[in-house]
Amino acid sequence: MKNSIRDFWKMNGFYVSFGLGIVALVAALAIYNVNSRKSSQNQNINLNEPIESNIARMDSTKDMDLDTNIDGDLDVPMDMQQSTKNESVAVDSDRVVSGQNVADSSTERMGNTLFDEQEMGESIVEEIAAEDSETEGNEDVQETMADEVLSYAPIEGLTFLGMEEVSMPVLGNTILPYSMDTTIYFKTLGLYRCNPGMLLQAPVGTDVVSIWHGQVTDIQDSKEYGKLVTVNLGSGYEMIYGQLQDIRVSVGEEVYKDTILGTVAEPTAYYQEEGPHVFFEVKKDGTPINPLDILQLE
Repeated sequence: MKNSIRDFWKMNGFYVSFGLGIVALVAALAIYNVNSRKSSQNQNINLNEPIESNIARMDSTKDMDLDTNIDGDLDVPMDMQQSTKNESVAVDSDRVVSGQNVADSSTERMGNTLFDEQEMGESIVEEIAAEDSETEGNEDVQETMADEVLSYAPIEGLTFLGMEEVSMPVLGNTILPYSMDTTIYFKTLGLYRCNPGMLLQAPVGTDVVSIWHGQVTDIQDSKEYGKLVTVNLGSGYEMIYGQLQDIRVSVGEEVYKDTILGTVAEPTAYYQEEGPHVFFEVKKDGTPINPLDILQLE
């Protein structure tokens, strides 16, 4: 038996080995092809499916942030998170009026005068903040303008001691007093803030007069105070009269006690609830002071 096997391998060993080599090569090629197919399939999945899942994740994340306003670490870029948060805030701000949700007043929103006034008050507050920011940013410009050549000749010898028997700009009750040390409530704006002057009640069309001898140094329009007339009394004193119309004087003009500067105008949007009045501000060396310190009835 052993001899026959040995003889068989001597005669056919080469062919058997060659056949086994062919089988091994075919098997190796088959395995290689299978692995190549799997690798190709994995590559297609990695290239295509993550893009779709990322888009779905981004959409679901945006919807979740807008609808539920959830804060947290989401798997999206920081600028995208900030954008969706800003959009959410914008949506929420449209739903809230003075701390109340629209759901509380949804049946009254259309044609609701109170809602319109509150919305106007919020808009006015934003304008105030914007004007304050712009004023702070333009200090250098204002200083430059102050150094420019005046378009009128300053009157020499103007003096004011603050103890003279002056006139009142108008005869009326005080709606809002001067208050720079503490805040007071402004009805139209719906907030507490300081007041650099005082509001004197007067009907529309009432004459507004200069309280003392001086010179008109500025006439301008203000969103908050309407038409403003500034009169220099000398010695560092300036009188500012606001909420005017029908201005009767011009810049550089000399005015006297009881000279009519203009008349009372309809109040600006900032003071609709307060009603018609004169805004009267007194400055000493550029700083607002209490007008009652110099207003003395004759």
